[in-house]
Amino acid sequence: MTSAYYALTEAEKSYVKSHPINATYISWNKDIAFDETVRRFGRNGHNDSSDAFRHCYWSALLARDIGEADAKEFTDLHESSPSNPVAEKSMDLNNNRVGIEIGKIGGSDGHLATQCQKALTSGRLRVIK
Repeated sequence: MTSAYYALTEAEKSYVKSHPINATYISWNKDIAFDETVRRFGRNGHNDSSDAFRHCYWSALLARDIGEADAKEFTDLHESSPSNPVAEKSMDLNNNRVGIEIGKIGGSDGHLATQCQKALTSGRLRVIK
């Protein structure tokens, strides 16, 4: 197991154990989303526009690669920690939902990133700060 596995919630661990192929896409796409966020924003922030974009983009990649239902299931589990503040959870769930809507249509990584950027600039994505 990698160190990333140990950072998962128990619900996420259960999911990846029962969906090993999806687990590979989840990990790869997380890295793609983090890298693209840094490229566009210079950081992977917290509760800001970079955070909103990253959630949207990762969810879009997941919806394209593992399907809408599995993307929603995993991203909901990702936000399920009891220590996740209500406002952050609400922000992230919204941004994940928008990303899944974008990703289920499909397209290249670049296309999905552009659509998430458009969702951010049009106000469809939420930020706290």
